[in-house]
Amino acid sequence: MEHNLKIIVFDDDPTGSQTVHGCSLLLDFSSNNLKAGLADSGPLLFLITNSRALEPAQVVELFTTICKRLKPLLAELDRPWLVVSRGDSTLRGHTPLEQELICSLLGPFHANLLVPAFPQGGRTTLAGQHLLHGEPVHLSPFGKDRRFAYSSSDLGQWLEFKSGGRLKAARIKNLHAADSLADLATGQWAVVDAQTPQDLDDLGKSLRQELLEAGKRHFCQSAASLLNGLAQIPAIQFSLAQLPPRQGPGLVLVGSYVPLADQQLELLLAEPSCRGVEFPVDQWLANPASNPLNLGLQRQQLSAIAAAGLTPVLFSSRGERQAISADQQNQLALAMAELALSLPPPLAYLIAKGGTTSFTLLRDGLGLERLRLLGQLLPGLSLLQAQPAHPIWGEMPIVTFPGNLGDASSLKKCWQLLEQWRLGT
Repeated sequence: MEHNLKIIVFDDDPTGSQTVHGCSLLLDFSSNNLKAGLADSGPLLFLITNSRALEPAQVVELFTTICKRLKPLLAELDRPWLVVSRGDSTLRGHTPLEQELICSLLGPFHANLLVPAFPQGGRTTLAGQHLLHGEPVHLSPFGKDRRFAYSSSDLGQWLEFKSGGRLKAARIKNLHAADSLADLATGQWAVVDAQTPQDLDDLGKSLRQELLEAGKRHFCQSAASLLNGLAQIPAIQFSLAQLPPRQGPGLVLVGSYVPLADQQLELLLAEPSCRGVEFPVDQWLANPASNPLNLGLQRQQLSAIAAAGLTPVLFSSRGERQAISADQQNQLALAMAELALSLPPPLAYLIAKGGTTSFTLLRDGLGLERLRLLGQLLPGLSLLQAQPAHPIWGEMPIVTFPGNLGDASSLKKCWQLLEQWRLGT
């Protein structure tokens, strides 16, 4: 029975499947797609909502639509199920709004667990404090995010702040991942300490037992690592040797604005086989929608680099820029995706850096509804293929690269692995 559990993951950007493999990712939430995803024999179904890039009113509209379509399908499902809202391990996103929507429309659920630990990426929780490489996460650049800034790494205080005071820090329980969940009251929030993948495997086992043995369906707001324990899927590195060779150059698309992305981009562009093409964000923002920026020069540059057998790297301009809305961010990502895909086929592979960049490329640029997750190329970096094959780009492997993941050399290492596979070296 345990192995028959279906876990429906509302994922707030397309990178949250970064610790598992062999499952479906949905970008379109028609009833037929949802039904097909639930019917898949695998334990995990990812619903890529990209809600982190949306405004609260848009989140309400999207989640209401999804949940109303899901509810009758779950009532007919002949296997036990759980729901997880997979969010950012550096605490950016629409918590507790997403929890409130899911619980009101798909509930009842018993207790609510906040589990942002992602040990593979250096995110741990100790004594209710969330840490990034051992330091309080609110002191990192992520705590100063333009849209989701916060001033405390104490998860109880963070929940109180995020809820506008509705959730009181003093009433939020602190648990270790190995603790029993039996004493949690209906509707109670708990934050969970975890420092290792084994901690999260232990918690996953407890959550399964609570459902299958005690009939308690808890709701989890978590980072990616908990999903391994829930689904009993080990994190493995995918070998590119399993894929047939492909023709054409690779392509790298970088839209993330966090300082780590700047460092990674700088090291990648120092590689002799890479050539950068800058997408001029400020000029693009200055142009009204009725008079879009002429990007003919950038198209020519991308084509010339690819024709020379080098890797084009299309990146949004770096440095300080005016604040942009969520809608502008999505429009910018679409403009970059369309420019990137103006390259003639074939492409051997594509790397997309940044959550909104990846999502927009997959759903709007490539027009995909479903993806198959092959596994991780490097820890936290998911390798995807269109399902079914794309009519133009076929089964081109696509790496979704979170903006906040890795160290300065991680993007270069990812590119090097794909180049070695492409060249057969």
